[in-house]
Amino acid sequence: MSTTGPYTVVVHPFESETRGSCGYEIGPTSARNALVVIGGLTDGPQTVPIVRPLAKHIGEDNNLDYSIFEFRMRSSFIGFGQSNLSNDVADISAFVKYLRGLSKEKIVLMGHSTGCQDCMEYTNYEKHGNEPVDGFILQGCVSDRETLDLIMSDPEPSLALAAKMIAEGKADHMMPKDMLPDVLGAPISAYRFQSLAAKGGDDDYFSQDLDDETVKKFWGRFNKPVLVMHSGNDEYVPQRVDQDASNRRYQAASPFVSPLSGLIPGANHAVEQPEAQQWFAVRVAEFLKTVN
Repeated sequence: MSTTGPYTVVVHPFESETRGSCGYEIGPTSARNALVVIGGLTDGPQTVPIVRPLAKHIGEDNNLDYSIFEFRMRSSFIGFGQSNLSNDVADISAFVKYLRGLSKEKIVLMGHSTGCQDCMEYTNYEKHGNEPVDGFILQGCVSDRETLDLIMSDPEPSLALAAKMIAEGKADHMMPKDMLPDVLGAPISAYRFQSLAAKGGDDDYFSQDLDDETVKKFWGRFNKPVLVMHSGNDEYVPQRVDQDASNRRYQAASPFVSPLSGLIPGANHAVEQPEAQQWFAVRVAEFLKTVN
C-alpha cells in the first residue's frame, strides 16, 4: 500500500445521529480487529496525516490483523464548534456497535489532538452507557486552554462573554467572530468555547495545572490498555509545558497506561514528518500486540 497518490477505501454506512453517517476502512476487510481513528478540531475522514503510513505498516505486520477506520461525526470538520464531547461519545459508540455487528473481535480507539479528549470522555461508561472497547491510543494530547497562550493575546474578554451568554440561556448561540482566534476557522458556540478554553471546562483533560486528585480521577476510569504519545516538537504546546513530565504523570496515575508511552521524536502536532510517522507506526504496532 502506497502512502501517496490515490488509494482505496471501503465505505460503511451505519446508523447514528449524524446524517448520512459513514465509516471508511483502509486495509483488509477480512481483518478480525479494528483501529478507529478520531481526529481533532476541523478534522474528519481523510485529514489525519498519520493514517495511511500507519495502515501500511500494520498491514505489513504478519502478527497483527487490523484494518483502520475513520468515520464522520457531528463534530467533524467545522461541526466541532456546535457540538460537544457527549455527542462525540454517542457517535463513536454507534460506530463501535456497528463494528461489533461485523464480528470485530478487538476494537481500539485512536484519538489525535481533540480526539484524545473524546477517548478520555469515552471511558466514562457509567455516564454515557456507551459500547465498550478494548484499548486506546492518545496521540497529540494537548490542552486547548494552554494552547490559547499561543493563539490569543488575551482570552479573558472572550471567556467573560461566553460565561455571560451561557448565564443568559444562550449557550448554543454563536460567539462573535472577532472574539475568537482565527486559527479555529469555524463558528463556535458559547458553550464550546468555554468547554475548550476555561479551567474545568468539559474539554479540560490535559492541562498541567490540574491537581493530582483530578488527574487520578480522569485516568482511573481506564480499564483497558492505553498508549499515550505526545509529539516531541508539538507547535501547539507552550514552552512552559513539560510534555515528558505530563506523560510520566499519566503513567503514574493508572496501571493501564502502557510503559510504551512517551514522546514521538521530531514530530509536530499532526506527525507529518516521514521519520516520525514510521517511528510512531512501529510503536503503535508494538502496543497493539499487547491488547488482549
